Amino acid sequence: MPAAYDLHLHTCWSYDATAEPEAHFRRARELGVQVIAITEHHVLDSQPELRALAEQYPEVRCIPSAELTVTTSIGPVDLLCYGFPAEPTPELRRVLERYHEWQRAYGAGLSRAVRALGHEYSDAQRLELLRSYRPERCIAAQGATHVKNQIHNAYFIARGFAKDEADVQAFRARMQRAVELPPYPRVAEVVPAVKACGALVAIAHPHGYFKAGDERRMDALREECALDGIECAHQGVPPEFTPRYRAYCERHGLFSTGGSDSHSQEDIDRRFAGHGGGAAWLAEFLERLP
Repeated sequence: MPAAYDLHLHTCWSYDATAEPEAHFRRARELGVQVIAITEHHVLDSQPELRALAEQYPEVRCIPSAELTVTTSIGPVDLLCYGFPAEPTPELRRVLERYHEWQRAYGAGLSRAVRALGHEYSDAQRLELLRSYRPERCIAAQGATHVKNQIHNAYFIARGFAKDEADVQAFRARMQRAVELPPYPRVAEVVPAVKACGALVAIAHPHGYFKAGDERRMDALREECALDGIECAHQGVPPEFTPRYRAYCERHGLFSTGGSDSHSQEDIDRRFAGHGGGAAWLAEFLERLP
């Protein structure tokens, strides 16, 4: 039975996704899903399209959102940020431009790393890879970003940089040693700008970040990331841990979310709104939105 909401979705405006924005609205209408959140990786670039689609699907509420990866004391952490204003504040604009710059710099760093290992891999070749699965309108807005891991891996194997799927991981490890890649923007840079415009912050697919329910780690990240909520229901959270994370939310006044993390049409067809989150979570979440 699908939930009445899906608060973790991606479209082709995310560097690693291929779903067209309207596909989420169509599926929500088919299943009777009331609320969705398109949480693009690092950007709000899909918002104009989403606002237009929301007028065509008035029965589906779409929360302006993004999944922003930040550098923290434990390394990169994915944050689901909900409730952005239609017009970003100057501080938020600077953060979003920082992510645009980071995506291009990270992609260029990966190209340099491959070349440092003695292989031909230009920025132009990376751009062609992007064009193999990303719409031109997204590339025009974002430039030559980094490439979806599965696409990169297949390319590395096809070109003989790695022998097979097992070897490609070792190849990637050598890439990381060869070139220092730019870190994600710092949590202290991102979260204040997000909160200043009234948006809420939740930690995405938290099981690994939380070290499987280590409350000391959970407390530390709740403080460092100024969390308002936790994605308690996600395919990366074992079902037996969902009640534990939900109970933690209740003890600390946090909201709970659930999302399918759909990136493609296949994901949408197979698991849209099938995250298993509680029915009561939606009203609690909506009450917290600006």
